[in-house]
Parts: sequence; C-alpha cells; structure tokens
Amino acid sequence: MTAARQRFDSLTGLRFLLAVWIAYFHVGHMYDHDGFGALPYLELGVARVDVFFVLSGFVLTHIYWSNRQRPFAFGEFMVARIARIYPLYLLSLGMILGYLVLGALIGREGVFDGYTPAGLVANLTMTQSVGFPGVTSWNFPAWAISAEFAGYLLFPFFIWVATRMSKYRVLFFGLCILNVFVVDQLHGYFLGRELSSSTIAWGALRGAVVMLAGVGARVAFEDFNVSSFRAGIYAVLGAVCALLAAVNHIGTVFVALGGSLMIMGLARIDAHGKSTTLSRPSMCVLGNWSYAIFILHVPIYIIMKNGLDILGIGLEVNALTSLAFTLVVVAVSWPVHRLIEEPCRKVIRNGFEGRRRQKVAPQDASAPSA
Repeated sequence: MTAARQRFDSLTGLRFLLAVWIAYFHVGHMYDHDGFGALPYLELGVARVDVFFVLSGFVLTHIYWSNRQRPFAFGEFMVARIARIYPLYLLSLGMILGYLVLGALIGREGVFDGYTPAGLVANLTMTQSVGFPGVTSWNFPAWAISAEFAGYLLFPFFIWVATRMSKYRVLFFGLCILNVFVVDQLHGYFLGRELSSSTIAWGALRGAVVMLAGVGARVAFEDFNVSSFRAGIYAVLGAVCALLAAVNHIGTVFVALGGSLMIMGLARIDAHGKSTTLSRPSMCVLGNWSYAIFILHVPIYIIMKNGLDILGIGLEVNALTSLAFTLVVVAVSWPVHRLIEEPCRKVIRNGFEGRRRQKVAPQDASAPSA
C-alpha cells in the first residue's frame, strides 16, 4: 500500500476527541469563567488548538507528499480548503446574525453590544487572527480557522522546503520544532506574552508555525519505522507532553512536539493495520462531524443560553450542564454534516472541476485528429 493510500483512522477519531474537548471547555469559559471554567483540567483545552494545527499540517502533507515532484496546483488546493471550511463557517456567522436580529425584534437590550460591522467583515474574510479590533464577539473560536488559513496560504512553501530537505527528514522535523521555539521566544520578547496566548492578535503566526511542525512530523514519519507497541508508547508520551506543557504554560514548542509524537505514534499503529480506540468505525463517523462541532458550538451555546434566559431558567455551569450543552452540539452536528457540509463541499469542488474542464475542452477540440 502506498503512502498516498494509507488511511489514518485514528487521526479522524482524534479530531472528534479534540473538538469535543474544546466545546466542553468553552461552556465554563463563556458562562462561568472564574468558577467552573477556571478549573485546571479545563484549561487543557488550550492545547487542543495547537495539536489541531499540527494534525492539519500532518494530514495535508500526507495527502500531497506523494505528488511533491509535480507542480503544486495552488488553485485546486485552495478550492479544496475553502470547500472544506467555508460553508459551515458562513453558517456559524449566519446563526449569530439570526440571533442578533431576533433579539432586536423581541426587544432585548444591548443585543448588538460588541458586534461591530468591521468585526463581521474580518470574520467573513477570515482575517480576524491578524489583529483587527472588534472581532472577538463574532464566533470567537473561528480565529483558529483564520490562523489555519494562514497556514494554507504558506503550505506550498512548506512543501517546497520539505521536498528539498527530503534526504534529511528527521533533521527537517527538528528544525520545524526549533522554529516553533524561536518564534515563541521572539514573540515573548517583542510582545511580552507567550505564543499560546495569541489568538486574535498574531494568531495567524501561531497557526502557520505550528502547522509547519505537523508538516515536519509527516516528513519524519517516513523514517518512523517502529513497532505498534513502541508507537503506542510514543503516542502516550506525546499526549502527556502536550498536556503538561499546556497546563503548566511551559511553551508552545512542547505542545507541538508532544502533539507531533502522539500523531506519529497513532499513524504508525494505523499503518501497521492495528486498531486503536480512536480508529473504531463509530469514532471515525464522529470524527467526520468534528469541524461542525468546533465551528458551531459557540453559536449554539449563545442561542441555548439566551433561550434559557427568556424562559427564566438560570444556567448553573458544572460538569453535567457542560456535558449537556456539548451533547446538544454533537447531536446538531450530525444533520449539519450530512445535509450541509458534505453537499456544499461536493458542489464547490465539482463546480471548480467543471470550469476547469470547460477551459481545457476548446484546446482539445482544436487539436488535430489522429
């Protein structure tokens, strides 16, 4: 089986675990920030974003690495990325706009506070992670999609560098991890804060450099020929490294390194044809809903919380209510994925393919017959 055909089902399951983790974390973060939301184990949700960047870099490189000798089709790549993320991204903003309009119609005071037109434009253009003011209220977790989009724009360069370092794969991975460390140190020196704290301001930089670590991890994966047992040990140690680094705030580099080792370990187990808890069919199905869970959970929470307020029901944030909110998001994500995300992705990609064929067709028609 070639590398291009390998399926890393454990990584699909991992996506679901990470998406649910951040969704659960945000209930307390939004509605009981200094109480339930301040519990240390919930703050581990911070690690989820950087591990997600690593995972994206790893998976994208896995898809394109086998064709690295061909010219990079940037237009086709970006259409695929936009088809993947933008339909539900727009849906999330539409849900918030609907909530605002409905709130105004029923006379709720201050419903538009913090929701600026400039912030909406920044969100629509996925530029809210470069420091524009007034963008936080508009589905604030979407900064991570904006940051990842910066990584998409640089991805051809990442592949170009990786190809030229293909004879020194482990060294390239080490340099990618070192790059995270250097950027983190410079970020702290000039801005006075850790790279892991950058979301709206300089989040794009964070997304790009950590995604590059994922690119390096996939390149080094070519030489990561270990047994399933040892791969499992690497995966566990990597997860522990990322979690400890996040909860103790000891640097994004350790989250990126730990996340890389965890992902490489899980992928190697899959490559051996072994199963993990994350690679089970049910987890793969749930993993396909992960983007819907991530991008829609805040709008759903806002609607649910305000609905409870209208009914006069107070929200006591605790482990059970956070779980209930998260389960609602998971339940909503299933039909959204099936009825909106998948069809829209196919329409966009098929439309692009159709236009490309139309451009090629006249050239074919004018060619002399054999």
